Amino acid sequence: MIIETRSLTKKFWRHDAVRGLSLAVPEGAVCALVGANGAGKTTLMRMLVNILKPDSGSAQVLGVDSRHLAPADFLRIGYVSENQELPDRLSVAHYFDYLRALYPGWDAAFERELRAGFELPPARPLGKLSRGTRMKVKIAGALSFRPKLLILDEPLSGLDPLVRDEVMSGMLSQAGETTILISSHEIAEIEGGTTHVAFMVRGRLLLQEPVESLCARYRDVNVTLEAPAMDQSLPPSWMNVHREGPMVSFTETAFVDDRALRELVEARLGRCHYLEASAMSLLEISKATMRATREAE
Repeated sequence: MIIETRSLTKKFWRHDAVRGLSLAVPEGAVCALVGANGAGKTTLMRMLVNILKPDSGSAQVLGVDSRHLAPADFLRIGYVSENQELPDRLSVAHYFDYLRALYPGWDAAFERELRAGFELPPARPLGKLSRGTRMKVKIAGALSFRPKLLILDEPLSGLDPLVRDEVMSGMLSQAGETTILISSHEIAEIEGGTTHVAFMVRGRLLLQEPVESLCARYRDVNVTLEAPAMDQSLPPSWMNVHREGPMVSFTETAFVDDRALRELVEARLGRCHYLEASAMSLLEISKATMRATREAE
């Protein structure tokens, strides 16, 4: 695993920012770290790159304990945060001159490709760039040395749709060669290139899974029964159940096939007049999961 945490915990005063979190990100993955504001995503990422030290537990990054990452290790790790500062007085060209000298593995051809694709103005001071262009500078700088791991903390926050597309395209040009861990509220914008997903809720890891298998087992279900629903205990795999007379809707989290679902519905609720089970996007799954978590509080 490129990233592996075990019972990772971090507290700020009385607040548990990250609680007993065990995460595994395989090599070559593009893993989306999903969660509401305050879920602990940024705290987790900062522990991975040793900006913060855990109170307990451990994090292995590229096979090294995150607390003992050496300068040589950071030559293989890219880290980009929406709050990351840039040297505003430097021009774009001078900034890349500065970065190029730091990394023995710097790929100058890839740098030129990224700068051209992102339309970065070489003579413009960094402090005069728009928010979106500054983020493109950060992404280009983090990709040009071909890192083994790229950690991105809310890189799409506040960007317009076109810039988000350009940033995602630049990042995904490295997919497969670079393992990417990305946190974002713009789930719909990163869904197309995401291979794995991890949901965080109040500092805990709710689930982690390849996107393919996650989307295969989630279904948005709408049922019309021949009579009002029977008062039976419901399967634990059903989330966000809403009943209104013969109409029932819910999210199935352990879908196998339509036949098995119909049999289960009729055993618990009664005979079906109509049943529809629709595949769900990662955004829809994220919303359903967060809704179910809030209702369980």
